Amino acid sequence: MKKLLTASALALLIAGCAAGPSIDSISAAAPLSLSVDGQPVLPQLHPFYSGGVLYVPARALLEYYPGELKWDNVHKKLTFSDAGSRTVLSPGSSAILVQYTQTDGGYEDRLEAAVILKEGHVYFPANTLSQLTGAETTLQAGENTVSVEPGSLSTTVRVPKEPLAVAAGNSRVKLFTALKDGNTYKGFILEVDGKKHSFKWEAPRLAAYPPELYYADIDNDGLPEATVVFTLGYGTGLMQQEVHAVKPEQWKELTVPAGEQAASAAVTSSISLEHDDVLLRLELAGSSPSKIALRLPGRAADGGLKYFGTRAGIGGVTYYTVANGKLKAETSVNVGMQESMGTLMLDYKPGGAGLVLDSLKFEPHDTTQKYVEN
Repeated sequence: MKKLLTASALALLIAGCAAGPSIDSISAAAPLSLSVDGQPVLPQLHPFYSGGVLYVPARALLEYYPGELKWDNVHKKLTFSDAGSRTVLSPGSSAILVQYTQTDGGYEDRLEAAVILKEGHVYFPANTLSQLTGAETTLQAGENTVSVEPGSLSTTVRVPKEPLAVAAGNSRVKLFTALKDGNTYKGFILEVDGKKHSFKWEAPRLAAYPPELYYADIDNDGLPEATVVFTLGYGTGLMQQEVHAVKPEQWKELTVPAGEQAASAAVTSSISLEHDDVLLRLELAGSSPSKIALRLPGRAADGGLKYFGTRAGIGGVTYYTVANGKLKAETSVNVGMQESMGTLMLDYKPGGAGLVLDSLKFEPHDTTQKYVEN
């Protein structure tokens, strides 16, 4: 294939159609079964070999792509429409026509091998599924199950058998994705003691930073909460995370101020020049107020206040965790062009409709400890 087809172009192959030509070369071996995300699907529609090619039922794509399908019995064409495009397939042909609904543009492409109509259902080569969607399709030697696992380019509406995260110390608390849409998780399912509830959270699919799940009583009401931490982005000098805390008895989400927002509201800062030095002052509120000053010797020559600014920046790097029955956060303190001076350590406590800031502490880095004035 010269082009990677859109999700709509793939989903077009899904529905069963009118009966087509007979198949003379189908293998007479024992019927194969199909699984998607580790779960059996379409028990009445079996994968098969034809002419040495492994075929899978196109209806399996319903496990991936949401949209609307319409069959034109007069012209023998199947149309799939989603939010951005309309795709047409003529049974018996390998040609696919993709038309964009927002413009008049479009293109025609071809599948790797011809689509087969068998007993009113559409089948296509398994390796074509892998090429077009990024999904991994495998048939292990000696087994009779064709396994399909969505890849990073896949969109699936099926809840996988395996959770994205399991709470440490409690295997009955699990987090599943409700929808994979390309590089994004759209919607999640939280399971606690066999009961499930859906949430409309969204997060990127980051292999290096999967969702984290905790189960502990963080609001001191005697009942544990499920706390989910998503990583939204990362890079040099950047880590953005998001936290959700849920009371599973009512599936109620607690309000939790973001770490950088809670810290910004509780910290007063100033940056000034003293001769050749730059002086950073921090005044921290919270249950244990404190004051800290850092003197950067000789740094006034680095552009003065035009470079350092007049106040410290808070955020840029933010982490969350649950430890000792408390929700905790860390967020960075920066000057100039994201030059980190240290970390603000936050503890949350019950308050309002959820959690509020309790204590706040500044910890300099090993490299900036020498700048702290006693």
